[in-house]
Amino acid sequence: MKKVAYQGTKASFSEIAIDRFFGSDVEAIGKVTFQDVFESLERKEVELAAVPIENSLIGPIVENFDLFHRFEATIIGELCLPIEHCLVGRKNQRIKEIKKVFSHPKALAQCTSFFQEHPWIEPVVHFDTAGAVQEIAKRADPALAAIGSRKTAEIYLLEILKAHLEDDRTNTTRFLFLRKSLAQNLDEGKCSLLFTAKHTPGTLAEVLQILAQHNLNLTQIVSRPIREKPFEYLFFVDILFSRNNDLKTILSILKEKTEMLKLLGIYEPSK
Repeated sequence: MKKVAYQGTKASFSEIAIDRFFGSDVEAIGKVTFQDVFESLERKEVELAAVPIENSLIGPIVENFDLFHRFEATIIGELCLPIEHCLVGRKNQRIKEIKKVFSHPKALAQCTSFFQEHPWIEPVVHFDTAGAVQEIAKRADPALAAIGSRKTAEIYLLEILKAHLEDDRTNTTRFLFLRKSLAQNLDEGKCSLLFTAKHTPGTLAEVLQILAQHNLNLTQIVSRPIREKPFEYLFFVDILFSRNNDLKTILSILKEKTEMLKLLGIYEPSK
């Protein structure tokens, strides 16, 4: 049975995404940080990994874009998972008596309306949603609660005090699934690239123009600063391609126009 690393603990949204994508044929291995996930794949402690890459409410998970630059990992697939955040606590616990709510910072950022409507409650950062629920399960304190998935309430024998804390019911997180290997060969699908543009005027526009000229659908572009080069940037792009596109030739053209081009993966887009 293959092992899949993810950030968090049992019943976290990353583990739910792994179950949806792989089914029961893998063993999910929780890690403390996203960097731990990439390192475990790098050291071959696991064969696969799962990371969230963007959320429909708060945008890119920027630390994971940075880690793609630092580590060698190939994207083999993606999953867009609807995210429902629940306020989890003890039976008969009253919301007006809660003083602190623990959760992952990304989850807290997706529930800003809840905290605006309950100003007496302090959001407290925890390394993981499920880990936050696990922690309050150990502490019989009516002033504490956590934000997690429905599954966390089940597993840690707690109650859902309030459902749908997310700022919008369409809240969705896109997860990427990784391995250390060459990209897949597909006639059509999604292609993820990382590149640095030459430090001359108009270079980025030229790269984007190449994509437009070949009728490629650019579905995402994210820029990230390069730590060792102040005010220079990495660019991450996702493009959809079809049988009508000669992807190999297009990548060859892009390589000539960029300072560095890294193919992160060719895979089937989430349905």
